[in-house]
Amino acid sequence: MEGIRKSFGPIKVLDGIDLTCHSGTLTAVCGENGAGKSTLMRILSGVFAPSDGEIHIDGRPVVFTHPAQAMREGVAIIHQELNLLPYRTVADNIFLGREPTRFGFIDRAKMNREASVILHRLGCNIDPDKECRKLSIAEQQLVEIAKALSERARILIFDEPTAALNETETQALFRLICELKQSGVALLYISHRMAEIKALADTITIIKDGRQVITKPADELSIDDVIQLMVGRELTDFFPAAASSETGAVLYDIKNAGHESLKDISLTLRAGEIVGIAGLEGCGKTELARAMSGEAPFTRGDVRLWDGMQGPRSPREAARRGIGAIPEDRKVEGLGLRQSLRDNAAITLRALGAGLSGATRGPRATRFIDTLLDKVEVKSAGYDMPVGQLSGGNQQKVLFARWMAINPRVWIVNEPTRGIDVGARAAIYAMLRAFAEEGGAVMVVSSDLMEIIGLSDRICVMSGGRLAAHLQRGASEEEIMRYAVH
Repeated sequence: MEGIRKSFGPIKVLDGIDLTCHSGTLTAVCGENGAGKSTLMRILSGVFAPSDGEIHIDGRPVVFTHPAQAMREGVAIIHQELNLLPYRTVADNIFLGREPTRFGFIDRAKMNREASVILHRLGCNIDPDKECRKLSIAEQQLVEIAKALSERARILIFDEPTAALNETETQALFRLICELKQSGVALLYISHRMAEIKALADTITIIKDGRQVITKPADELSIDDVIQLMVGRELTDFFPAAASSETGAVLYDIKNAGHESLKDISLTLRAGEIVGIAGLEGCGKTELARAMSGEAPFTRGDVRLWDGMQGPRSPREAARRGIGAIPEDRKVEGLGLRQSLRDNAAITLRALGAGLSGATRGPRATRFIDTLLDKVEVKSAGYDMPVGQLSGGNQQKVLFARWMAINPRVWIVNEPTRGIDVGARAAIYAMLRAFAEEGGAVMVVSSDLMEIIGLSDRICVMSGGRLAAHLQRGASEEEIMRYAVH
């Protein structure tokens, strides 16, 4: 791609981008949300036509006005949001629109055989006759890759491929990516996870505000280099200063609590602190967050809040008593994607009563909600736009604004920055620290160890449904992992 420019009306989105990807290599494209990465990939995959510039494949100039044209040239994209038909079979999805026929009818036996060959190449044993809705996210992603390979894709674009995968699934995907490189496929990779980029990339291209900042071999750039070039700050600048060693009253006290997935949990959250919960996939950290927010409450043990009363038995009770919960998957569990920012931010306020605003509806409530959205610095074209059109970071800020409306005492935050660029991460970290400094207590559940270490005043490590260790701020990744695998 040479000199690629793209404008939407008067708004210039890309300004002279050059991008080269060779057979058998992986090029990572890095940048904050809104930098232009997705637009560039949509141009390469035929969704958008460039306003200026050229695309060459095998040295030949090509012009794409439709994704089907890009696919015929061997360009395929694996989106973060998978595009499979859930009630159709794996084979149906792989060969959709290109089904083999016999005597004018779909030859299902042949289609299943050919699907099995491709899936076997990917090292998986998925039944080609299985409906896609019955597959895990990782398996669905493999079907998307199989679909691309069935169309003889030679240039494969991955857009945030590990956002919904656990550690085991992520490592399996990495092995597959290495095999695809060895087979000669050219790979383009978009991710906010810097460690992934350093592990996989041969070349890194950084885009900022639609302009190309740098393209360099990956081994010549550190993670700190990449972040600084993307946003102009060092990695250490992203985490706000720790709280003083003085903490306040106990706001959440759990003693020997559990249920079918949690065993002998003892944990205290105090005013003024952030407690991080670390652990491998399946360790029980998500179950702990759900228990504390009333979604799947503890069935045994002693659980008390700041008022001495028993812990919440439902999400509604938790919210009414001042516990705000940010879910693991904001799009599935947290937001009404077709509803406006304003309506999403007002949901809890309207459900529980007037809260801080003194009103739940009407101009007074609207002004109050708008003030909260301003406070968390949501970037949008207007608060009446659908929240689904926002970046991941801005969607997460809407959820925080929702809970600010009822003045919570405790925040239970699950994967606060999953799928969010590093700039938006810094804003969310600052928000969490400010809440703690104002007398709140925060529990952060995260699979990102860098996040846990940089943000937490105390770190609890989970393993097998138990709290395996209680560590102080400054614990190393090695120390955390030693307890996590225990």
